[in-house]
Amino acid sequence: MLDDIGFTFFSRPVADKFVVFCEQIKVRARIQFEETFSGESAYQVELLNTIDEALLEQLEECYSELLFGEEAANIEGNDEQGALADTCGVQVQLQSGQFTTVAIEPEIMNKILSVLSIDELQSFLAQVAEDIENPKSGPICSRKPDNTI
Repeated sequence: MLDDIGFTFFSRPVADKFVVFCEQIKVRARIQFEETFSGESAYQVELLNTIDEALLEQLEECYSELLFGEEAANIEGNDEQGALADTCGVQVQLQSGQFTTVAIEPEIMNKILSVLSIDELQSFLAQVAEDIENPKSGPICSRKPDNTI
């Protein structure tokens, strides 16, 4: 079971759509207004009840669709070639169970997503977080196979 999960949006109407989706799958959620480090408005959707992995998967799929679909379409300067966002990020769960959002430059994110799926990117970042939280010594070739991506 998972606690303390949040999803960040940069448009209130899109955040509202995500909350409606949450309600449809029986997950209680609320929206908290935040201001980003660059002074932009952000809306953190916080889940109010504990969820399991299956619900998290549904929520992440909806989040990805909204974030890279409707949310990207709302950003000034976007065109038919795609989003020209100035901020984006990927959520990663830490060993403590807490989630954090890793900020990624949009140009780099576009390059990464041209070769990896969002799930693969999240898996990669989860492995990076694991190795930072639990440093390993010695050559990488001596690690057990279950410690690799």
